[in-house]
Amino acid sequence: MRSDTIEQLIEKKLIYFPPCKSTEVMLFATRDELLAAIKAGEGPVLPKKKTPLLREELPDLDFWVGKPIAPGRPSRKEHWTAKAEADRLAPLSSWIAGLNEEVAALFDGYDDELVVLRSARGGVATEEIKSVFGDKAFQYPKPLSLIRNLLQQATRPGDIVLDFFAGSATTGHAVLELNAEDGGQRSFILCSSSEATAKEPDKNLCRDVCAERMRRVIAGYRGRPGISGNFAYLQLDRVDTADAPFEADAAHACQLLALRRFGEIRPLPPGPVKFLGQSGDCAVLVCERVDGETVAALAAWPQRHGAARLAVYSPRPTTLAEQLAARGIEANCYSLLDALLRGQAGGNR
Repeated sequence: MRSDTIEQLIEKKLIYFPPCKSTEVMLFATRDELLAAIKAGEGPVLPKKKTPLLREELPDLDFWVGKPIAPGRPSRKEHWTAKAEADRLAPLSSWIAGLNEEVAALFDGYDDELVVLRSARGGVATEEIKSVFGDKAFQYPKPLSLIRNLLQQATRPGDIVLDFFAGSATTGHAVLELNAEDGGQRSFILCSSSEATAKEPDKNLCRDVCAERMRRVIAGYRGRPGISGNFAYLQLDRVDTADAPFEADAAHACQLLALRRFGEIRPLPPGPVKFLGQSGDCAVLVCERVDGETVAALAAWPQRHGAARLAVYSPRPTTLAEQLAARGIEANCYSLLDALLRGQAGGNR
């Protein structure tokens, strides 16, 4: 296979040379001058990575002596019309336009006006992070304008937005701004695996960046007013089924049951009897242990709190049911372990 030489490609105007100032061009009259520049780190380098392009051990190093060396790297042009029509892949339009970019030409030939996603250019997202935290707290954040524009087109005012890779919480920030703009009631679920570990106990991006950004956006930061909203910061534990009787506890059961019975997460109540909520005239309770103190608290519950019936989850449901029945208390007692194993599956038992 043969291709055009570089001279032929240049003649056909198929080589792009990046802009270059005359003061940036290097010229080394002797090999010693070139070697001295390489040793001092002043020779030609890759534009972005700053990796040296010339090294002492290159066999053709003398080729560069006496030749002008410009910064940047030439690149080859590929024209769409150079390919056969059957092989051309013509995009309908650019998926994302700049905030102030003219896109009227994209609508030619369409009866209805197209909706174009818009986003700020590179670097803006980093400045947004800096404005919240005062420093560059997160690498490669997404522009707020891009995510907000995407949600504006893809969601309705009452939708739930799920982001499995929350990063710096740009999605949550965008949801709050969009709600403030159109009066929507969108909610968000942000997931992140960037919690602290035993090897890196101080590296907790989820807590220190993602959750902290949401707190500052809601409360206001650096003279900017807060945006109405709230959120709960939850940490998930993975417990294998076989280990559930040993590793899971009442705190896990309380959160699972709160989700199943009432559709929300609530702070863990104090005391031996933990109140999750009321369904009609029935109080839903969780007990970590079954002893005299717990039974006495449950027996007094209906009169003290105005509940006609009790639904109680405990590690010994049969024993607890017998104890309460002996005191004339109507209660449906369920296994705490069963609640843990079933998770959020099943009905509203």
